[in-house]
This record gives sequence, structure tokens and C-alpha cells, in this order.
Amino acid sequence: MRNTVVVVLLCFLLGNSVVVCGQESKENYRLVFSTFDVSSAGNYAYLRDGIQSMLVSRLAAKDRFEVLDRIISDKELNTLREEKQDGKKKTEGAVKSPIADYLVGGALYGLKSGLNIQVVLYPFAPEREILRFSIITNRPDTLIADVEQLAGEIAQAAMGKKVPAPAGRKEMAEAGRVSSFVTAHPEAAFKKGLYSGTIVGTPDSAVQAKALGSKRNTTIPADMTRMTVGDADGDGITEIFVLSGSRLELYQLNGKTIDKVAETALPKTMQSHAINMADLDKDGKLEIYISATSGLDVSSMIVKWDKGNGFRIAAENIAWYLRPLLVPGKGWQLAGQKRGMEKIEFVREGVYLLKTDATYKPTQGERLALPKRVNLFDFVYADLDGDGVPETVAVDQKERMKVYNQANELLWVSQRSFGGSKVYLGPSQGEAVNERDRKNLTVNEDSNRELIFVPGRLLVADVDKDGHEEIIVNENTLPSLGFFDTSVVSLFSRLRTYTEGVVVGLAWNGKEMNELWRTGKFRGYIADHGFAMPAKAEGKAGQAVTPADSKKTTGRLFVGQIPNSGSFSSLLPGSDESELTVYDMEFSAEKSK
Repeated sequence: MRNTVVVVLLCFLLGNSVVVCGQESKENYRLVFSTFDVSSAGNYAYLRDGIQSMLVSRLAAKDRFEVLDRIISDKELNTLREEKQDGKKKTEGAVKSPIADYLVGGALYGLKSGLNIQVVLYPFAPEREILRFSIITNRPDTLIADVEQLAGEIAQAAMGKKVPAPAGRKEMAEAGRVSSFVTAHPEAAFKKGLYSGTIVGTPDSAVQAKALGSKRNTTIPADMTRMTVGDADGDGITEIFVLSGSRLELYQLNGKTIDKVAETALPKTMQSHAINMADLDKDGKLEIYISATSGLDVSSMIVKWDKGNGFRIAAENIAWYLRPLLVPGKGWQLAGQKRGMEKIEFVREGVYLLKTDATYKPTQGERLALPKRVNLFDFVYADLDGDGVPETVAVDQKERMKVYNQANELLWVSQRSFGGSKVYLGPSQGEAVNERDRKNLTVNEDSNRELIFVPGRLLVADVDKDGHEEIIVNENTLPSLGFFDTSVVSLFSRLRTYTEGVVVGLAWNGKEMNELWRTGKFRGYIADHGFAMPAKAEGKAGQAVTPADSKKTTGRLFVGQIPNSGSFSSLLPGSDESELTVYDMEFSAEKSK
């Protein structure tokens, strides 16, 4: 296939070599390309230059389009970003016009079924939407036609025209070609400005979801880092544990309110990035696993809680990143990962199962067979298709959800961003600027380090009890301020200023993950979420009622939100606060209306 594709690409490029740029006109849409990412392209990486040249020539040949005859570099992107920031600060005079209307970024993904080409148009003008495109092909003789179709869809969308659904989508999929286009807000039903307080089923989905009764919420006077939910002491009551800075707080549902029950202080040097619960010592009570660093070192902690003794540290200063993990065929296990040997290397390749003794001291066990560049907090195992064989669902550092089969072959990559998070491993970036406070890294080390983000929580549930497990994940949204606040720019990893978010339920249809339901929009940033499917009746324990109709199931969704994230008000004194919201939900195996 490789030689065939090379010959086909060469013929195509020679046939269009005279076309470099569209005719210059004030009405032209100006495009500038950045180099496409091939880090997940596998054996298809060699096609990048050819595919990118094909797109350039096809778009340049279209009326009203001008493609700048060069590839923009990361250095130029950062310079443009600085110019844009300077322009915003000007109060007099004209602001310098952008060099183009859209920056065209993209990536190639090597799937088991073929090649997935994803293209994103990032607008220079903040009022325009980010436009996303994707096409899958597994046959060399259709590659040119697929890229031509992709170029046509890009041109239509850039001019603000509606992109028609490709004819014969089913037949195209069977032939190995699937194309789709989405905007930042793809569902018409969700363009009505719905905000927290609603649960919406996606039109035509196989599962109908709705909220039961009214939501419950409470304000937490601090920025939430993470949270976890579960019955910590085995009394049938669900506890909500919230990490906020150097505090660990416990909340419980009490009728229509959420009450704070207890709290404890954690070491001030402790930088937490994950909290989870599991009963791994088999005593009938859940342990609380807090993964954290202290300075440059990994320093995780295991905490116990019950009514009689309150919070109690079972183990601390553990030199592993920790996470309880449900492993197929093994049940709940403690998994861990080490930091690297270099000073600014905050993660080392390899996720391991850990064994603990009576004092919770961990020892390294077997290494999990995971896809490359998948870290401890990035993935879950889920039987998406109900065949008894689990798939691996992961979120990468660019917020793309990926589905792998048991052989770690890539099956699908999302166009939309999922699992957006501001939490990363190691000390807070920027603390090295002040020499007096410089304890861990120099200014250069701090600026050169790669931030390893801990994605938003991936939860596995079978809400309709059909044997096909679903994924529940956040979808935090970056502001529509052009490409300067996206992953195309290297500085993106140091910004992540989310302005709103939702929690969504996703299901596998055999080829891709489809949305089943979503919450209304939450202002700011969703820091974490939890989900439980209780079976007991409502009472003091705060458990939801299971309907008598066996075709319906219930669940409870917990959402932790920082409302002021990404806004000017977040910079003001006293603005640190979070909202904890709880919904009771009902699911039925009927199509949403």
C-alpha cells in the first residue's frame, strides 16, 4: 500500500503544481497552515507532507480562497500571539490586521481500519467558531478523492455555508471512507444556552436520559482540585470527598441539601493531582488514595475515614503516583507510575500493578500492556461492544479521546476535546519567577519542563443495563479567541483558560463514540465529576429510588465546578470558590425526542 500511495500522491501533486495560491482579493478567505502532527500516525507518518500539499493546492484552487505559500512555525505562532496581546492593550490607533482568517492545523492517526485525517480551522477573529473536520480512508485508490472531499467541506464551512452530510454515508463507511464535520457546538438542541440544572438526551440516541426532581448544590469557599464519591465507611451512605488546596473535606447529602461533615488539613507542601477510593485491603471500607507531589518528589498518601475516628493517615510519603484501577480478570488493583530520573521529568514510562503489605507499603508488580504515551490517569478499561473483551479508552495530552482494542490497535480518535483539565504533575508553574520563593526549579527549568496534565475523570457505567458499557467524561471548552488559546500553540499547555463545560455520556456504535446525553452548561471549569447507580430507596442515606419499571434505571451525577475560571473575576481577591452540584437521573432504552 505504501508504494501505491506514494505514486498516487506524486501524480496528483504534479498535476496541480501550477496552483500555488488563490487569486488575491479583498473577498478572499486567507488560510495559513501549521505542520500537521504525526505523533500517532504510525506507519502513515510518511504521508504527512503529501497530504498537506494536496490540501493546500486544492484549497488554493478554489474561488475566494488564498493560501499563504508557506508553513507557519511555532516561533511565528508565538510571535503572532504576542502581537495579538499587544493589540488588545492598545487604546488608540489601529490594531494590526491578522495575516490570515484561519490557521489550519491537523493531525494524522494510524487506525486499525486505515488512516484518519483530522483538520482544524482556528479563526484569528474571536467571534468565529473553531471548525473541525475528519475523514477516514483505508484504501490508497480513494485517498485523493477523500482529500478532495475534505477540501470541499473545509471551503464550504469557512465561508459559513452549511456542509451537507455526505451521500451514502453508510456505503462510504463500508468502503472504508467516513467523513464528518463538526463545530465547537455541534448539536442544535444545545445551542439554546442551556446552563446547569438540566439533563438533555441527545436526539436519536438509543438511551433517553432526564433529571429526576431538582438538583442540589452547595458552595465551597475554595478552588476545588479534585473530588471522589463512595461509601467510605460501609454504612450505606455516599460520601463526597473534596480536595481544595491543602484541605480534604467531606460532604454528605441530607435531603435537599449538601452538608459539610468533616475536614482535615494536608501538608502544605503537598501538591495533589488525583483522589480515588477503593477497598483494596478487603476490610469492607474504602480507602482514600491521594496521588501527589511534594516539591520535586512524588509523595502520595492513603487516608481512612469513619465516623468514630474521623480522618486517619494510613500511609504517606509514598514515592509512586497512585490510582485504584479495575483491571479485567483481576478486579480492583492498585496501579502506580514513577517519576523520571531527570529533574524536570515528572513521569516515567510504564504503569505497574502494585502489591501492598499490612502497612500499605507498595512493591512493584507486573507492568500493564498499554499503548504508547498512555499514563496512569489517562485511561480506563471498558467493554464498549458487550463482547466480553474490554477496550482501552484514553484521553491524550491534546484532549483527544482514543479507543484501542485489546491488541492496543487504535480504533477511533475524537474530533472534539474531552477530559480537559488544569491539573498537572509537579509543582505549580511560575513559582520559580520569584527568587525568594524559588525552591524547586530555576526559571529556565520551569519554562522548559513539559507539563503532564492529569485528564478529567473517565467513568465507566452501563446505564441501560444492555451489557455495553458507556463512558462519562467532561467536555470543558476553551474560549473562542482564535487559535492562540488552542493546542496548536505550544503555549496552550500553559494556559488552559476554560470558560464553560458539560458532562457527557458516550456510547460505542461499533465505529465511533456517540453522545447519549449531556448536562446543561456549567460556567467556568468542571474540575471533577462522579457517578453512581444506587439500588436503595431514598432515605437518610440520600439514595435514589429505583423505579418499579425494570426498563428504567437511575443514577446520581456529582459535578464539581469552578465558576470564575477563565474570567477576569478569577483574578480578584476572595474569588476562590467552587460549586458542588448533584443530580438524580433516570435512563430508559428509548430514543430521545
